[in-house]
Amino acid sequence: MMDASKKRSFRGKVNRIAYLNGIRAFEAAARHHSFAGAAQELNVTPAAVGQQVRQLEDWLDIRLFNRATSGSTRLTLTEEALRAFPDIHRGFDLITRGLSNLFDEPEENTITISASPSIASKWLLSRINAFQLEKEDCDIQVETDVALVDYAERGIDIGVRYGLGHWDGLCAQLLMFEDIFPVCTPEFAKKYGLERSPPDEFEGIPLLHDYSVPASSGYPSWQEWSDNVGAPLPAKLHGLKINDFASVIELARRGNGLALGRSRLIEDELASGELICPFDRDSYQFRSRFCYFLVWKNEASEEERVSVFRDWLLSTVS
Repeated sequence: MMDASKKRSFRGKVNRIAYLNGIRAFEAAARHHSFAGAAQELNVTPAAVGQQVRQLEDWLDIRLFNRATSGSTRLTLTEEALRAFPDIHRGFDLITRGLSNLFDEPEENTITISASPSIASKWLLSRINAFQLEKEDCDIQVETDVALVDYAERGIDIGVRYGLGHWDGLCAQLLMFEDIFPVCTPEFAKKYGLERSPPDEFEGIPLLHDYSVPASSGYPSWQEWSDNVGAPLPAKLHGLKINDFASVIELARRGNGLALGRSRLIEDELASGELICPFDRDSYQFRSRFCYFLVWKNEASEEERVSVFRDWLLSTVS
């Protein structure tokens, strides 16, 4: 912990800061958990990153990293560095955003939205069309990425993400919950005798697996479904694995297997009858730990275009 005299001395140093390269090296090394990763990003050598960080530590008179000599994680943040890192990271984001504004033409009426391909194609795009009919003066740009992107670097105003609600450096507001249950075509259900309740064993029934996100993170999986509803599964699960939910549902729609449906993303297929839950849905569905969130940069909270779209989308969800 920094004592009062050190704090007074440090405030004086900040006003004539001369270690910006060292701070940048610290921020990059903290994100990558290694000097090598930071060096690759900054286009210097790992030794140069290490030297800049050590000079910064000497200047601050505070150790920033715990350096292990072995093990998978050789570089970890000290308690002091953990407290400081989020604000330092946000600071560099703001600098990047400010510099971008020097070159970018102002687009006050354009909203840039980020979402995964599945969320965009299966849920978001149809609603954006309705938004544009109401707000004719707003232009929409949608960027699809499976992984969370750097909002400042990509110029993202707001996003719709699926997860537990915690993303470093971002504000998150719950948009909607989701239920998970098996789905297939009526013909598939008849072929495999899936009537109102699951079979005692799923041996021989083609299961479709979505592994867009590791199941260990809380992303819905067949094992989690089994644990929640009490339906038995084989000791070893087989079946086709795909890292895209929309593709999983397309295969189920073609009669290629039994998939885990995400209630918010298969509304059209259920309404048309292309897909059904072959079992009693109320008995064989569970509420996912993952939810949908609206996500935006903290500094964008007061921007009118962000608040207008956020409030509108929230108003459409039941």
